[in-house]
Amino acid sequence: MKGRLLKDNAIRATGHARRALYREAADAYAEAGRGEQSTYPLINAASLALLSGEPAEARELALRVLQRIEDAPEEPETPYYRAATKSEALLLLNQRSAAEDAFAEAIALAPSAWEDHASTLRQFELILSEQRQDSSWLNAYRPPRSLHFGGHMSFEAAVGGRRRLVEAIAATLEAERVGFGFGALAAGADILIAEALLERGGALHLVLPGGAGAFAACSVDPFGADWRKRFDRALAQAETIRSIRPIDIAPDVETIRLADEVAMGAALINASRLESQPVQILVIDTDAAAAGGSTGAALAQWAAGGWRQHLIRAPREAIAPDLSGKLAPVAHRRALAVLCIQLDDLDGPAVSLSRAKADLSEYTRAAVPPYLADDQVLLAFEDATEAAHTALGLADAGWRVGGDYIAVVPFTDPFSGGERLPIASLGPAKAAANSTPAGTACVTDDFAAALAVSGHAGPTSELVGELELRASGAAIELFVLRPRST
Repeated sequence: MKGRLLKDNAIRATGHARRALYREAADAYAEAGRGEQSTYPLINAASLALLSGEPAEARELALRVLQRIEDAPEEPETPYYRAATKSEALLLLNQRSAAEDAFAEAIALAPSAWEDHASTLRQFELILSEQRQDSSWLNAYRPPRSLHFGGHMSFEAAVGGRRRLVEAIAATLEAERVGFGFGALAAGADILIAEALLERGGALHLVLPGGAGAFAACSVDPFGADWRKRFDRALAQAETIRSIRPIDIAPDVETIRLADEVAMGAALINASRLESQPVQILVIDTDAAAAGGSTGAALAQWAAGGWRQHLIRAPREAIAPDLSGKLAPVAHRRALAVLCIQLDDLDGPAVSLSRAKADLSEYTRAAVPPYLADDQVLLAFEDATEAAHTALGLADAGWRVGGDYIAVVPFTDPFSGGERLPIASLGPAKAAANSTPAGTACVTDDFAAALAVSGHAGPTSELVGELELRASGAAIELFVLRPRST
């Protein structure tokens, strides 16, 4: 554990500090490996020795790893790990071709162990960078790509006249090696892409504003019973279903836009976690510049990030869905990044409040300025990146900070005249603050997803745990915020 923590700190550090931390991590792994036959601490000590600037030591340790593998072929590790360890040792010895053969063997032994593959790829990238060697050969072994998908809903349920569109979707998924899809499941393009993804064995991850029932009522049912049947089939095959609050209430335009932003961020986070690439497929009926609504917003956000993007054009078909009463009023809710600061009583409530007021004095122009609620202070921003920078600043001042990204209707307190947030919408942000150590900022998966869409403009986030708070019973993932390394 000590070696792993030191290595993580080294990756986030720069210059001489990084080298020094790699050295400490190598020593910690070497110490852990003394007196035991496991190759795990020894191979890590070898790689970290190289990263600390000691290639001769790394080669010596790598040779010892290969000898241990030969002497103990029944080491109690997974077949993937044994082959990947051999590959890493060969890479440290600059035997690129043999290392690639061993890595290919490891993947063949566990072809769907995507996170294991990603961990190895991450390590190999560091090694090859230190050796100043080309790493492009690793691309052939990366996990499938993560897709964000969407498009317009104006399609009849009958597929007969749409063969070229279905074929174009399938061909793009194949060409891009897509294995994971993130999006909604509205009638039309969403369902067509989801069906094609499932047909090729991909994992479908749904992000539904309002939850499945409320979403289907406004985005599927008005387009006919056939679309609802296809919605139900795809829903039953989904790997995960993330409901965007408020649940069981008709989503409005802003909630739908927020859900699409979360789906984009989830695809980006998954691609990063698996050391793969993100890609977007949108079905539009016009040129990109004229695309409107949530599809147009998703198109522009993704393009601004510079990620891979495919626009498939298909004309709208002559249908007349009855959407009356299906959507909440336009502009009813606002997408806000909410921060919650936990007040601790170590110095007494009066001192804690005074310090909080001083530290929060510059944020009075937030979308919802700071206000006190029980033993916590709440504020909100329209921009998740601004909120993340604020959270890190407050964490640096020693506060426990939680964050969430929500579609909500603020109201004016009739007694103070200040803007407030409904208590029912604040559970995840408050729980995140409660579970966070002093000097740390942790945010929900929805917040982390919105932050990912900002690209390199904001801080980074790292998964650290879960909160059991979703209305659907599903856990909310919790991410710690970190400054972006330069």
